[in-house]
Amino acid sequence: MESKTSPDALLNKLAAHLAKPFLLPGQSGQPLSLRCLPDGGLVVIAADGRKLWFTKREVDRARQQLDMPGVKPDASAADPKAPRLHDIDASKIGYHPNPSGMTRDGLSEIIVLPKDLKHLEEKVNANARKRQKPRPSNPG
Repeated sequence: MESKTSPDALLNKLAAHLAKPFLLPGQSGQPLSLRCLPDGGLVVIAADGRKLWFTKREVDRARQQLDMPGVKPDASAADPKAPRLHDIDASKIGYHPNPSGMTRDGLSEIIVLPKDLKHLEEKVNANARKRQKPRPSNPG
């Protein structure tokens, strides 16, 4: 019988915790697979088959939430001088997705097209109706 504190059990618990917010309502279950990355990140194949990539920062935050010990960085990790894609500082490259500083994460938003673009909306709706399967006529 396997111990609850074995490294595999702890990694599975960590992967399940990270993947949980991405499961659809009513879904549950353990991840199908996981892989530790050299930079401290984690790749998880969720129970529904989706591949989820987590950065070292996300993994460390989840470890703290689960009161798990941290992991020492691997000595054979990639060159520390090379820029990593997920650690790029947006302020250094001048990219600001929302210049006002406020975000709308989790909030609903409605987009109203101006009158001169309403024809595009009608065109999209017409194409969607063409792709729908015709309903069988009800003889009764």
